Amino acid sequence: MVIGEAYKLRNVSIVESLTEKIRGAAESISVDELGVSFSGGVDSSILAVSCRDLGKKVTLITIGFSSMRDIEISKKVSRKLRLPLLYKVLSLEDLEEGMASTLKIVKFDRLVLLELAICFYFVFKIASEHGIRTVVSANGLDELFCGYDLYRRYSSDEKKATEIMKVLIETARKDKAEIDKVAALWNVNYESPFLSERFVKFALNIPLRYKISGEDDELRKHVLREAALKIGVPRLAAMRRKKAFQYSSGIHKAIGKLARRKGYTKKRAKDLGYSGEIEAYIKAMLIRENASSFISAE
Repeated sequence: MVIGEAYKLRNVSIVESLTEKIRGAAESISVDELGVSFSGGVDSSILAVSCRDLGKKVTLITIGFSSMRDIEISKKVSRKLRLPLLYKVLSLEDLEEGMASTLKIVKFDRLVLLELAICFYFVFKIASEHGIRTVVSANGLDELFCGYDLYRRYSSDEKKATEIMKVLIETARKDKAEIDKVAALWNVNYESPFLSERFVKFALNIPLRYKISGEDDELRKHVLREAALKIGVPRLAAMRRKKAFQYSSGIHKAIGKLARRKGYTKKRAKDLGYSGEIEAYIKAMLIRENASSFISAE
């Protein structure tokens, strides 16, 4: 896949400025030895390349549930980046253990945050087991560069799209505070350099047309992809379409499978007053964990 003429930037200085800001964000990371939460996509590859080119010792970390499909993509990209990759395919038993631990400390108002926290639970666990004390992620780039599909509805409304970006960035920052709790379980420091005030302010000022071309734009993030190619991210990663962590890792599907294994069918969930088997299973786990905490306190 190549970037069509409609996506070519007339003002190359925007790409140059963006690459400088990306480098600045990577420079702000507090250590020189770190793990990168890695998916093989454009965002995490940009972060990995930027840290590598600054002379930092970078180890990529990725996880998967029941499937090697997306891990294989990460392996292929890691070879092109010439960076070591740690990965693990997790069982449903692993997932249940991670969920139980995460539910004890994370306050979540939506399923996506819980799933994200569980994914990071295992990323941090792998990091800790290999002596990696700091893990960084590229969180914030989807929010700032129209990575989410909902931006297609506002592709011609710069003001509304910018408002959405600001709301999603604040949500991402609040979510990080919860994920920090998970990192603390493994004595790991977690950093998200693209959520910094300086980088966010710069990215918000990039005109919308450089990020999304219209309501039928399924690729999006065009200026970011051009910046990625400029700094040496392989085209395989730079042009890969957005796939949320909880879907690329397979955790969403795995939680559903685990719920059904535990007897939470759609019918049972409905009878219990829940929207689906995942919600019913998570509520049951919450009740169990709360009861366990109460008994321990006694």
